[in-house]
Amino acid sequence: MSSSRVGLRLAACLLNISEARRKYIVENIAKAALLDKNGKKHPQVSVLNIFSDQDYNRSVITTAASVDKLVDKCNQA
Repeated sequence: MSSSRVGLRLAACLLNISEARRKYIVENIAKAALLDKNGKKHPQVSVLNIFSDQDYNRSVITTAASVDKLVDKCNQA
C-alpha cells in the first residue's frame, strides 16, 4: 500500500453510542461522520468498522481521518 503523500498522518476515532437495536440510527450516525456541515462527503474520512451489541444496546463506530483534516475542522468550530 502506498500513498502519494509521504508522512500522511491518520487519526482513528471511536464513537461509542447507546444504541444498537435500531440499526438505521447507528447507520445514520456512521453516515453523518463522513459528511461536512453542508452534507458533502469528506474525501479523507472513512468508517472502518461498526460493532453493535444488541444485548447491551451499545455500538462502536470506528472512523479514520487525516489529522490535517481534523485540525482544519477544529479550527472552523
